[in-house]
Amino acid sequence: MRTRLLYCQLGLLLTVLLSRCNAFQRHTSTVHGSILCLFATYNLDAFRYHLRLADFLARYHDVTVVGVLPIPTPYQHSNFKYVRLANADPGKTYEPSNRFMKLYYQWQQFAELGRYHAGLLDAHPPGTYNLVIVAYYLNLRHLMLAGCFNAPIILTTETPPSFVTNWEVGNPREEGYLTSEFVESRLISKSYLRRLINLIIDKFIEGLIGGGHEVFCLIHRTFNLHFNCRNIRMEDVRRNISLVFTNNHFTQGTIRPNVPTMVEIGGIQIPERRIPLPQHIADHINKAEHGVIYINLGKGNNCTDLPGELLDSLHDVLVESQRHVLWRWSHCSKPRQASRILYTRWMPQNDILAQKKVKLFITHGSMSSLGEGQYHAVPMLGVTYSSELVGNVEFLAQYKLAERIDAYNTNTDEIRSKLFRMLNDQSYQERSALYSLLYRDRQLTPRETVLYWVNYVLRYKGTPHMRSPAAEMTQLQMLGLDFIIFTFSTIFLMWKFRGFLWCCLTGRILVNIRKFLRLYLFGNDYEIVIDKYSNIRYDEAVVDEARECQIRPQTVRDPDAPRVVPVKTARQRKFAGRRKR
Repeated sequence: MRTRLLYCQLGLLLTVLLSRCNAFQRHTSTVHGSILCLFATYNLDAFRYHLRLADFLARYHDVTVVGVLPIPTPYQHSNFKYVRLANADPGKTYEPSNRFMKLYYQWQQFAELGRYHAGLLDAHPPGTYNLVIVAYYLNLRHLMLAGCFNAPIILTTETPPSFVTNWEVGNPREEGYLTSEFVESRLISKSYLRRLINLIIDKFIEGLIGGGHEVFCLIHRTFNLHFNCRNIRMEDVRRNISLVFTNNHFTQGTIRPNVPTMVEIGGIQIPERRIPLPQHIADHINKAEHGVIYINLGKGNNCTDLPGELLDSLHDVLVESQRHVLWRWSHCSKPRQASRILYTRWMPQNDILAQKKVKLFITHGSMSSLGEGQYHAVPMLGVTYSSELVGNVEFLAQYKLAERIDAYNTNTDEIRSKLFRMLNDQSYQERSALYSLLYRDRQLTPRETVLYWVNYVLRYKGTPHMRSPAAEMTQLQMLGLDFIIFTFSTIFLMWKFRGFLWCCLTGRILVNIRKFLRLYLFGNDYEIVIDKYSNIRYDEAVVDEARECQIRPQTVRDPDAPRVVPVKTARQRKFAGRRKR
């Protein structure tokens, strides 16, 4: 009986899996298109993130990637075609600590348009591609280049929804409760003053950037200055934006509304299959009896990013913990050696975090690293050296999933206290396991989501039916402030000029108009009459006699005239003694 029940359960499970595969296959096998990916960025981490997207889509479509950096090693054997522009000049690769300067630096990470881009358009005329995917962060010139191909456009960004992408698709800003993107903390503040300051800072900087954005669109609204596509208007290019892929999941930030064209694909950097670990890393993990601590403080940092005192304090505390450590070391200085610490310039982070012996993840707090740690249910200790990373770690810290340490303002005692508390407190592991289930539980995986929506755009040649009307409206119109301003202005003007309006309603203005016409329009007739009879001579004696006969007012009082005294009423007599104010 138990065997039959087991067979029935296996058959039912197999039926469900086949039906799910068939349902997903219905959307993937019937569409095949040619896709162009414009990833002309000098930011290596962002370039790797976008290449994961192209690598997955290349399994089902013909993908051509255009970039300015040499292709990384893991993607050299991918199925997509890579075209590197010859005018690649990475320039500086520093990471400023100021939040606003970091945003500005991200905008400068895109290559300037030149003759090599124009040559790309000549080699691939409009109609060659069915879809264009652009790595976007206010690089409007690359967006204009994408519009020249006369194909639907998808924007992809390695950040959560921000004002940069909200403008393009009409996504609501929700300033009332969402924190500003230019402050460190992402926690919702209940203080009225704090919210007001954040709103003022956010609106001021957004106004400056948005003003330049609108001026640029206004200048290039009729034609493209760089390419032979002068019939393409900037307004049409923006209307042709079909979707926006954001590196976000609702468990990683404040809950907010999104329009249908804003698609969350947080976790796409996590591969579907794990690869075997290198032998020296696997041996080091197998020797650990009390667990492993993995530390990665960022791929792009250099010798000047982190102070030496911080690295020395971390080394002393990790040695004191008596646990095996995997440290991804990318600094210029030589690390301090210890028997339990393995230093390696490169490590497969996702495959290491998937190991059950990993008890703690010390990270710099990027969205990709936090997503991988949350996916594999590993408690995280964030060592933040950038204001953007502070907000990422603090949001998870409020749910006791992580702890934060300031890289420039910490000491050995603080590091020791937080590290040992996270290792010895089992509640961190339990909460991480719960949030891992929330992060994994999705209708489609991030890669399946990307493939579904790309095929959706290809099937219908764009998504104009999904575009929000707010994308064509100003901020005043989106909030309905134009109605409020017009209504109150009308009421104020009516009250201010109520006398003039009353004259109009009662007809008195017509009398004034007749007087005006009599004085100024018919004045020439009176002048003609005076000129005609100007030769008449008047007798002065007659005139003087007429003057004497005129009735004039009496200036001297007659003493014989009776005096009339007015009689006061009772009310006037009652208040007669009071002084009139």
